[in-house]
Amino acid sequence: MLKIKKLLCLLLVFVLSFTLLTACGKKDDKTDTSVTEPGNQDTAPSTDESGTEQDGGKTVEKSLPPMTTEEITLIYASWENEVLTTFLAQKFMEKYPNIKVEVVTLPLDGYNDALLNFIATDRMPDAFWILGECDFAIHNQLLGDMTEYWENDPEAENVLYTINECKFGYYGTDRKWATPVKFFPEIIFANKALFEQLNVEMPPMDWTWEEMIEYVKKMTIPEKGIYGFNQYRRIVTWYPVSAFDDCWGEFGWDGQSYHFEYWADGIQQEAELVNGGYHAPPYGSDEAEAAFGDRNMWAADSGKIAFQFDAWWTFNNLFARDTYLEKGLIYVPYLVPRVEGSKSQKRMATLDFGGISSSTEHPREAYELLKFMNWGEEGWMAKIEAYKTLTNPDGSALSVDALPITLSETVWKEIRQFFPGEDDPYGRAPWFDYCLENCKYPIPYGGTTIPGFSTFLAEAYAGVEDSIFNGGVDPHDLVDELNEKANAANREAMKAFENYK
Repeated sequence: MLKIKKLLCLLLVFVLSFTLLTACGKKDDKTDTSVTEPGNQDTAPSTDESGTEQDGGKTVEKSLPPMTTEEITLIYASWENEVLTTFLAQKFMEKYPNIKVEVVTLPLDGYNDALLNFIATDRMPDAFWILGECDFAIHNQLLGDMTEYWENDPEAENVLYTINECKFGYYGTDRKWATPVKFFPEIIFANKALFEQLNVEMPPMDWTWEEMIEYVKKMTIPEKGIYGFNQYRRIVTWYPVSAFDDCWGEFGWDGQSYHFEYWADGIQQEAELVNGGYHAPPYGSDEAEAAFGDRNMWAADSGKIAFQFDAWWTFNNLFARDTYLEKGLIYVPYLVPRVEGSKSQKRMATLDFGGISSSTEHPREAYELLKFMNWGEEGWMAKIEAYKTLTNPDGSALSVDALPITLSETVWKEIRQFFPGEDDPYGRAPWFDYCLENCKYPIPYGGTTIPGFSTFLAEAYAGVEDSIFNGGVDPHDLVDELNEKANAANREAMKAFENYK
């Protein structure tokens, strides 16, 4: 593992030269970082509940090395709610009395800069979250190799299905550098009150993509200022995952290369809907003022849209509040639908990632801390205790925003209690039952898992969407060029792994 002084020197070079470093952490000379072939988890050895693998009749026990009994200190950095994080750290220290955990809460706005500044004080976190682009962590050599721990941890098998199937956090190598720490499904919130007002039957919960498009059109009544949808999250991002069964990431990424033909189909649909008048008027426009009576009103707040394309956190942050319910705004969640004929259950989601430090002197313990704070069953039960008993300094309840990463039935049963149930006066329980049962195959945004994705967006993708929406360009004419440029950006970014030692 790299030592702190070495890391600081590298960071100094980064600051002075404005060039990206090309390594991600120290590894054994025998470690192979070659690109992995996309695979199917169904072909891997099965694992039973005790953590043993059944492989060709042979039983292979999975286990982690023991934790240290020495007195040590671990630093944990994130932008998570500090009340919650402090509580979890205390629970971890109760379990491991010889380990002191120092919680560092950095601001979400400017998190990456704050993390580098914190590292420059000679206090590199042992475990930490990554904001947004994986390239930031890779090129600054922040991430330590946790393959040994992840692949020998029985609990790492019991996580959201696509995490291991699509090898999230391996970044195209055969080494595990990071893993999801927060999970938010992408959600389409349907305006239940508007459907009732217009006497239109609600869509089926297992709707298809084609049915969604039909409902968007059916629920658009411009003369009444009613529109089919408003989007914070977008069709162009969702469609490839919904249409392509072998999709591992944004723009049809399959683990090795992109398939922009799915992107072309998706953005063409989005352009047709937006330009066809099915989308709510732009914020601040004359059209918004004419439709809603307030040009600066959020379309979902008007009650005059059928669907809000959004993320899971919007429910408890907004739609669950009395200020919405008292106005008769009753929104229920739908999962992003799959294209008719597709067989996968994958759906777009927001996944934040975290890892252990490349310079930690205690990688085994740092891994255990990262697990406890984020995806492990025991840590999640502690979170649920915190949600039930703790408040923020202003007296408000802790927000139950993210959903579990563990597949523990006990945890999911507990988390279900924080959303409308059978006694809900607005009748929203069935939609939450369905979503919580069927949302466990997430596909993350490209920048978090695909090296070079952010470079491609900045250097090759800029202006492309405008040429389609406003310039009349057929997106299918751009497929080959975008595939070539996006794949080239990935190949270039992957060179960062060539110098691993």
